[in-house]
Order: sequence, then structure tokens, then C-alpha cells
Amino acid sequence: MSRRNAYILMAVTAVLLMGLIWEAVSAQTDHFAYFQRFAITVHNESDFDLVSIETGIVSSSEKDIVDRRIKAGASAVIKPKLSMSGEGAVYLKYTDSQGNTKETIACGYTESLTGRTAITIDNDGISKNEQRCY
Repeated sequence: MSRRNAYILMAVTAVLLMGLIWEAVSAQTDHFAYFQRFAITVHNESDFDLVSIETGIVSSSEKDIVDRRIKAGASAVIKPKLSMSGEGAVYLKYTDSQGNTKETIACGYTESLTGRTAITIDNDGISKNEQRCY
């Protein structure tokens, strides 16, 4: 093997190794969530499809409505298009295919609309709400 080919092989190996390390670190920590736009993962474990999801800033007129259907048993990631200055909280309101509407706080406190929240919806409403927002 020539010296040039050896350098190319070492460079490719180093890039692959750095990629694997980046994946392992980012999967095991939430430190990178500080830099990510706020996202809500909705797990629909109810018997009904979700037909509308509204997110907004509490005590503000700022809101974003998603008219995407989330089928029963499916999950979806929503990245609300919201803006705010200062601090606040984010709510999530959903309507199912039966016309039932429920609301919850998706992020109890945020200054920068970053991080993520995972919300699980079952037939009784919100069964789990894991907030990691900043």
C-alpha cells in the first residue's frame, strides 16, 4: 500500500470514528438540546386519530396550528413555529376524530424555545408528559 493510500484510509477511518462518537454522545445526553429548535413528539396511544394540534405561548396570542392527522397508534414530531421575547410557557391543545379537545402544558418554562417534549395521549387524555425544554 502506498503512503498516499494509507493517509486516505486513516482520514476516512478518523471521520467515521468521529461520527460514531458524536452519535453516541448526542444520544446519551441532552446537552445538544440547548441548540435545537423546540420540538414536541406526540405519541397517540388512543383509539382515535388526532385531527388538529395547536401549540402556542401561554398568555399570548402567539400560536401555531397543525392540521396533520396523527393516526391511532402513531407518533409524530411537531416543531411549532413560535416566537417570544423573555420567558414563557408553551401549551398544546389537540382535537381527536370524535371532536374531543384537550389541552396541556407542553413546556412549563422556556426562555429560548429550545429542547424537546414527549407527550403520550391515551383514551383518558395525557398519560405522560416529559419536558426537557430550555
